[in-house]
Amino acid sequence: MGFKSGCLIVALLAGVSASGARADDFMSLEQSLALGRFTLELRPRYNTITESEYPDRTEGGTIRAIAGYRTGAWRGWRANVEVIHTDRIGPQHFNDNGADFATSPYPLLPDPSYTGPNQVNVEYAGDGGLRLKLGRQLVRFGNQRWVSDNDFRQIPQLFDGVSTAYAGLPNTEVTAAYFDRLRDTSGNVAKLRLMLASASWNFLPSQALSAYGVFHDQAKTVNFTGFADNSYRVLGVKLEGGLRPQCPIDIPYIVEYAQQKPFADGDKRIDAPYWRAGLGLSASNWTVRFDHETKGSNGGAYGVQNPLTDYYAFNGWTLNFFNTPRQGLRDDWLTGRYAVGAFTFFAEIHKFKSDFGGLDFGREKDIGITWEILPNAILRLQHARYDPGADTAGNIRKTWLTFSYTL
Repeated sequence: MGFKSGCLIVALLAGVSASGARADDFMSLEQSLALGRFTLELRPRYNTITESEYPDRTEGGTIRAIAGYRTGAWRGWRANVEVIHTDRIGPQHFNDNGADFATSPYPLLPDPSYTGPNQVNVEYAGDGGLRLKLGRQLVRFGNQRWVSDNDFRQIPQLFDGVSTAYAGLPNTEVTAAYFDRLRDTSGNVAKLRLMLASASWNFLPSQALSAYGVFHDQAKTVNFTGFADNSYRVLGVKLEGGLRPQCPIDIPYIVEYAQQKPFADGDKRIDAPYWRAGLGLSASNWTVRFDHETKGSNGGAYGVQNPLTDYYAFNGWTLNFFNTPRQGLRDDWLTGRYAVGAFTFFAEIHKFKSDFGGLDFGREKDIGITWEILPNAILRLQHARYDPGADTAGNIRKTWLTFSYTL
């Protein structure tokens, strides 16, 4: 299905759903524009990175500024327009160009300077449970393991296309999307063909059973596999929720399984399983949980890749496993969170090994503290330490101090 066909289908669905009078049906387009609001995000960050394989230490500041306008609703429709500027702050003792990572004396800090459009789209929300969005948009698909905006980076990952969601059936939501361009976290725009679909059923309160599909047609991705074409599809199921949602202490859990296979002209060696299981205890101000994730291997020829994922939410903040080894990756990690007043403390401990061959891939410790100065102003300090195992080399130390302000 091409982008124009997808837009036509979405428009027809919107027409079917737009029955019945709404409050904004009686509002003029001029009133809708006037009742919109301006948005602003400022996010300066100080970075330090030390990697044993590089002679110099990365050190310096970066900033993100996003300004936008979101119109009021008009017959269920709204428009969103944003512009973004990212830049360096102060002296530059770092390399922000991924093409120079092998020759620069500095570890890579992939937050280059950039100015351009950010989200630019129109969206529709119908009374019958239909939502849709057309244009450049951020995508957070499911738990963001397969598709995300990777928002930790100063330039968020965005997609051009159409997305839909329908929640008109009891305790059920169905989503579908088609995208034909990607704006990556370096500001580069690339063609791709990305189709997403999911169905989620809340069969009990706080319990959700989901099935999903990801169809990613793009020969060259950010992963280093050595393949001429990295196009893949993923089909998966997920069960997650809380076993005691009405109690002061809940028991959150997740069980997920998926298969990654070649798609379109993707290399035939792309054939490996993915699975995750996790269980914990959680109250309003604290959480403790243990998770296991396996990014499987095809007999040592290929490890499951996630080129569109939220890299900082999985496998440690140092991004040492940005590219999955061909032997696959098993990650056992313990998570802790504790909140008191305006402060939240967070920690993760990871132990890595291969899925094929029994290799020791090392350990990582991540700690952070967040201070909510105001509801729209947050200061966050984070530190990550990766130490190699018997079958890996090189240690990594990263520290970030980030201030976020939104309006």
